[in-house]
Amino acid sequence: MQMKLFTLILAFPLMSVFGLTRTPDHGDKGKKYPSCYKEAIVVNGNSPEWENSLFSFNKSAQVNYAIVNDTSAFYICIRIADEAAQMKVLRSGIELRFNSKGKKKAEATLHFPIGGRMNQGVQRDRKTMHLMFLLQMQDMDLSGFKDGVNGFQNIKSGKNGITAAVNWDSADIMVYEARIPFNVFTEDVRAANPLAVGIVIKGAPKPKEGQGQGKQEEGQGEMQGGRGQDRPGGIRPGGMGREGQMQNSGDNMKMFEDDEIWRSIVVAKKE
Repeated sequence: MQMKLFTLILAFPLMSVFGLTRTPDHGDKGKKYPSCYKEAIVVNGNSPEWENSLFSFNKSAQVNYAIVNDTSAFYICIRIADEAAQMKVLRSGIELRFNSKGKKKAEATLHFPIGGRMNQGVQRDRKTMHLMFLLQMQDMDLSGFKDGVNGFQNIKSGKNGITAAVNWDSADIMVYEARIPFNVFTEDVRAANPLAVGIVIKGAPKPKEGQGQGKQEEGQGEMQGGRGQDRPGGIRPGGMGREGQMQNSGDNMKMFEDDEIWRSIVVAKKE
């Protein structure tokens, strides 16, 4: 009993330090989940201002995510400890989808990072790979917003008030942040009841028939984590063996599938 108590006491601060939570993702079972009102968020790929209580954990996608708003914009933060999920982002990126009618169908989309620029067959250490990714991933692709907003845009330009960033923290957890102002939508999203927000971890492109079979997927050998090691907060990196290969055929197929997370929210007001 004393040993169990000691373990719990030790684990709690680790979860707080690394900012991971296992609050279950309740999905979209006909219930509206209010966005939380929060100010002073800086979109820079560094997330100390995001309290753990704001996050939900999606088991299928292996990501923690939070959606908040202030008086003028939505803010979305995604934390990814799982290395297989990180690799999907490196290969194909993340799409944020919005629907003012509460449907799980994109009316407006922000695609960042776009992915697809990793060089095949080149082995690099983790730090170098992260740096190269950050240098290459400087553009977002916008569609379905107001005229003059859509198309490719530099993530740091601040044009139309839309910004995005991705980085890794000291524990090699990927941190994604985005800001999407209310006034870039074609509809008044503040009046939407509910608004559907989708987070889609895009699946990697499938190799052409006869190519790449029996070989390790591009980049997988560059993000080895050691089989069976746990991340702080109870999220297991999983998916990567010592040889950098997926642990089984089911995991291998999941690399090529989209992971979709949808939430129905109403915009929170300042109290």
